[in-house]
Amino acid sequence: MTKQKKILIVGGLLLLGQLIIFSDYISPFHWGHLKVSGLACTCPDETVEGGQLYLKNITPDSLKKYNLDYSEIYVTERPSTNIDPMGVDLYIIEGRVIGKDRVSEGDPWNPKFRVDKWREVDILKDWRIKGLFFLQLVIWLILLRLAKNKNGA
Repeated sequence: MTKQKKILIVGGLLLLGQLIIFSDYISPFHWGHLKVSGLACTCPDETVEGGQLYLKNITPDSLKKYNLDYSEIYVTERPSTNIDPMGVDLYIIEGRVIGKDRVSEGDPWNPKFRVDKWREVDILKDWRIKGLFFLQLVIWLILLRLAKNKNGA
């Protein structure tokens, strides 16, 4: 195995490891938790930024017949901090669907979510990790293309 192939394999494994470790920040798929942002209106409590597919899968069958709107949810406990007392920043929440609710008659039904655990998402860390990951991905793809061109020529 050539030195170039070893570098590409190690780089690919490193990227894969980072994707697993930093999945809360990089991955568009969220399993086991939801990424939410609070709403300050007479509407559902949180907007689901990530994890709608997970939310659909954990919804009990008895609630699926109501054609729920999974883009917004009601929560039993609103995540907030001293810096963000309204809870409008991004948060990762874990829990389960316990029912449904809506603002008024005629509005769509939204899931009601019992929050067991929550934590704040550090926005600067979020964008920094995404930026570094995609920069590494671009460099790795350039190295991969150079290796193919060298072997093909």
